[in-house]
Amino acid sequence: MNLATINCEQIPSPIWSPGTCSKLHSKEVHLWRIRLNLPLVELSHLEKKLTAKEKMKASKYLHERDRNSFIIGQACTKMLVAQYLNIEASQVIFQIGMNGKPYIPIHHKLHFNLSHSGEWVFIAFGSQELGIDLEKIAGNFITDSLLEQCFHSNELKVIKDSYDPIAEFYKFWTRKEAFLKATGIGIVETLNQFTCLDQYQEFMFPSLSNKTNWQLRSFFMDQSYAVSICTSPLPNRVRFFDYESEIDLT
Repeated sequence: MNLATINCEQIPSPIWSPGTCSKLHSKEVHLWRIRLNLPLVELSHLEKKLTAKEKMKASKYLHERDRNSFIIGQACTKMLVAQYLNIEASQVIFQIGMNGKPYIPIHHKLHFNLSHSGEWVFIAFGSQELGIDLEKIAGNFITDSLLEQCFHSNELKVIKDSYDPIAEFYKFWTRKEAFLKATGIGIVETLNQFTCLDQYQEFMFPSLSNKTNWQLRSFFMDQSYAVSICTSPLPNRVRFFDYESEIDLT
């Protein structure tokens, strides 16, 4: 058991810059967003970036949206990694670590994580471990049993006392998901035993990471999506980019 410290803050909805893959400094995190409703020609271009094994995995998705989400997330991550490392996309090979967290074996100083929901895929890059969670806001599945299973009593009070309890639900939900993805722990049954309130908090946790201090930043996008990104305390700047097509669609 490790003593983990988390500092959570809600930040304003960011301004997204046109995508230019610039140098990633040690004190920065880059967050990219990609729309899922790409033209077929662009989707076909991205699919060519996948390996035979990845194409096989994509073909096993029953729903077209899920299949396209996998193709876009996998291919765009490869191309961005290639640009950050100044290598060819074909040289980028992902491996799966503990609890299913992917990583880049050829370059341990570049970390990434991705999340998709609704019409978007988000990919975060940093020089240290990190986690990103994106959720399209929909309140029709929230039940009392789900609330009690996932949230600490202090979080439940904030949710129930809020003028917008659904927004508060998603704020806490994405924070916990981003934290679990950053640490590599994955889904656990003790979500209601730690908090992600707007402040510093400490708790004992069986972290699989050697990092025990974490920073969580949350924001809402277009009032339709909740987003949280979890990093070590070191990055003091998050830059936000819109991914732009490699090919001329005009």
